[in-house]
Amino acid sequence: MRNKVRLIHTSDLHLGDDMGHPLADGALRAVVDSVSRLGGDMLLLVGDVFDNGRVPDSVLEAFLEEIGRMTQPAVLLPGNHDLYDENSLYHREVFQHKPDNLHIITQTDGEAISFPELTLDVWGRAMLSHTSAFRPLEGMPTQRNGHWMVALAHGHFHFDDDRDQRSSPIYPPEIAAAPCDYLALGHWDRHVDVSQGRVTAVYSGTARGSSPRDPLGEVTVVDLTPPEAVAFYQADLQAGL
Repeated sequence: MRNKVRLIHTSDLHLGDDMGHPLADGALRAVVDSVSRLGGDMLLLVGDVFDNGRVPDSVLEAFLEEIGRMTQPAVLLPGNHDLYDENSLYHREVFQHKPDNLHIITQTDGEAISFPELTLDVWGRAMLSHTSAFRPLEGMPTQRNGHWMVALAHGHFHFDDDRDQRSSPIYPPEIAAAPCDYLALGHWDRHVDVSQGRVTAVYSGTARGSSPRDPLGEVTVVDLTPPEAVAFYQADLQAGL
């Protein structure tokens, strides 16, 4: 019997780039606050949480402190700006002391993390290199155990009229065939619904606002309702202040 589950989905915070993204720290704080405010059971961070692999440890420590304020679990998928390669920032000593509620997907051929209390499994494939050969949905398990299956993927959705071959491509037939209930996407800084067939697939967009006058963006709120209904909406982070 599946439980009703509410997910808070975000991506592309780009923490650590003071020149390009000075609003990221405030956006992260607002995202963490929104999980409880919006009644979320889990936070999904779908890639590019950090702007690059050279950000100082102080940025990582501040991130971990924010996540540690939550009682709900958070699942993080590395993206193209925070790759999970041999030089990944996720290998640093600071992550050896991460809060217990933070779960980082580290397997480059894909891994599923199970949350039995939520009747929820979360799958993702950590990005080793951002190239056209990397397929974010490749290797998703097909066998189901009765839980909700939520997949995380960081990459570029190819519309039918796209002509250029992009890195980390995600094609419509791949989404339609994906054995998941919800596909949480990252890589684009705007909210886009790219659902295919029975699979609900959404880019959350970034939680950062466009300027100091508009410092906060939105998160995607996803409701999984038994037996198999999936619904989502955008929640304005500014409304929580």
